[in-house]
Amino acid sequence: MKNRILLFLSLIVSYSTMAQEIPEKDIFTATIRYHYGIILPHHKSISYLVNDQISGIEFNLGIIPNQNKNWVSLYKQPEFGLGIYHTSLGNDKILGKATAIYPYVNFPLIKKNRWDFNLQLGFGLAYTKKHFDPVENYTNLAIGSKFNAFFKLMASTSYNFHPRWSMNGGIGFFHISNGAISIPNKGLNAVTSNFGLSYYLNGNKPKYKSIQLKNYKLDDEFSIIWNNGVKQTEVKDEHKYYKTGLSFTYLKGINAKQKIGLGIDLFYDESANRGKWNFDPKTDFKNRFSQAIFISHELFLHKFSIVANIGAYTIYETKPEKPVYLRVGLKYGINKHFLASLCLKAHMGKADYIEWGIGYRIKTKKNEKQ
Repeated sequence: MKNRILLFLSLIVSYSTMAQEIPEKDIFTATIRYHYGIILPHHKSISYLVNDQISGIEFNLGIIPNQNKNWVSLYKQPEFGLGIYHTSLGNDKILGKATAIYPYVNFPLIKKNRWDFNLQLGFGLAYTKKHFDPVENYTNLAIGSKFNAFFKLMASTSYNFHPRWSMNGGIGFFHISNGAISIPNKGLNAVTSNFGLSYYLNGNKPKYKSIQLKNYKLDDEFSIIWNNGVKQTEVKDEHKYYKTGLSFTYLKGINAKQKIGLGIDLFYDESANRGKWNFDPKTDFKNRFSQAIFISHELFLHKFSIVANIGAYTIYETKPEKPVYLRVGLKYGINKHFLASLCLKAHMGKADYIEWGIGYRIKTKKNEKQ
């Protein structure tokens, strides 16, 4: 009897050990939302075009990774996925409708057993059939091309009324423009309220377990990025001007999520001081260069980082459109040293151009875990 009891206890211990070693699985999700809202008339040339509210349908397919990875626990188990958004734009005849596809991430700001409060960020591509045409649609000064950049920001709350179902609601914002690749490009901004349902496809909604994480700082680094893009300057000038530049940045890790730093931008702008549409005055090679300094902030999420820069021009031959510029976008770490970036550079809310970049970075200081 004694031997049997010992054997039984050994089996229980072995089973418990094995159960602890089995990793939690990733959970796949499907979400559908209905949006209703308004276009924000941020410019006089757009306000008279908008004659109706907007409505749209959004579908998200995502994954909630298990908590075995440190960075997942650091962000309270975020959701990653791909979204599709189909919406009206306030004037079916002139502005038409837009369909966007975009990767997104849901950051849980508050996470309880049944209630969540999330912030969703999405950045992708939008297709609009009704765009500017000098003959057939000359009043549409908001969108100048079929394909445009799409940016989405949404705050929402969700409630689990069933282990595999939850309902959600929130307030969202989206922006559509082409980054001045084609003119006109006033862009469209919208605010919507929304509600929807989510279903957990391969299991119950994962229960978040608060884990005591070690405090540490991200490593300091230096990077150089080569950026490229094109832009159109006037409706009557259909030429696409080439823009490029080098961006040198030193970033210092301040905690396990963020880095801040300083940088220098060197710009070459083929469109600098080209006049309206008659290419006069023409600029020589040196007049197309400018230099700027900027402050940078990056929020790191595994291999991705969300970039926000504010800069000021310090040296130039041709006076820039505005003395200050903003840069927002994404970086992706291809491997230990190489990275890719996609950013929008803008002057006080007006898009300058979309930057596609490839870069190289090296760690200058490896911060010790505390």
